[in-house]
Amino acid sequence: MNIEIKNKIIIISSPSGAGKTTLCKMLLKKINNIILSISYTSRSKRLNEVDGKDYYFVSKEKFTKLEKKNYFIESCNNFNNYYGSPIKNIKKANLLNCNILFDIDWKGARKIRKKFKKSDIIDIFILPPTVKELRKRLVKRGRDTKKEIALRLSYALEEIKHYNEYDYVLINQNIHNTLKDIIDIIKYHELIKNNDKLLNKKLKKLINF
Repeated sequence: MNIEIKNKIIIISSPSGAGKTTLCKMLLKKINNIILSISYTSRSKRLNEVDGKDYYFVSKEKFTKLEKKNYFIESCNNFNNYYGSPIKNIKKANLLNCNILFDIDWKGARKIRKKFKKSDIIDIFILPPTVKELRKRLVKRGRDTKKEIALRLSYALEEIKHYNEYDYVLINQNIHNTLKDIIDIIKYHELIKNNDKLLNKKLKKLINF
C-alpha cells in the first residue's frame, strides 16, 4: 500500500496513564496546522467522550469487516478491544495541507514506520517520572478496578521497553513543560523543512542561470 504524505506524521506514544492523550488535546489547541487522526475502536464509550471526536465507536463485528477491507493504516488489540487508524485520515491531512497527529501505542507506531519514509515522521515517546507515579495517575483517573489497574501497569512496563524505537523520549514530570518540548520539536522540524525549500529555490536559480 503506497500512501503519499504532504506534511509530517506526528506520533505520540506512551504507556497508559503517562499523559499522551491529554498532551495531544493540548497540542491541537496550540498549533493550527495539525489535525488529529481519530481512531476507530470497539470499546465502549466513556463518560464525556464524543463519537467522531474522541473515537469512532463501532462494534467488534463492524471493526473486523473494515479491517478485512484494508480500511486501516494500522490496527491492534489492547485489553480485548480493537483500535485502528483509518487511511482516510491521511487523505484528509493531505487535502487540508496539514500535519497529522497519531495518539497510538508502540505497535501502531511500528506499523506506520513501515509504510512511510523516516523523514516524514516525528515520533515521540512519553515516559512517566516513575512507575510509582504512573500507578498513582492510573488510580487517580478513577476509571478502572484494582484488577484493571494492575493489568494496565503490567502492560505499561512492557510498553516502556520500546521507548528506544522513537527519535524523541520525554519524561512527563510537568504537563506544560512537556507540551512546550513537543512544540519545540515540531518547530525544529518545520525550520528544517523551510530551510530545505529555501535551499532548493536557490539551487533552481543557479541551475537556470
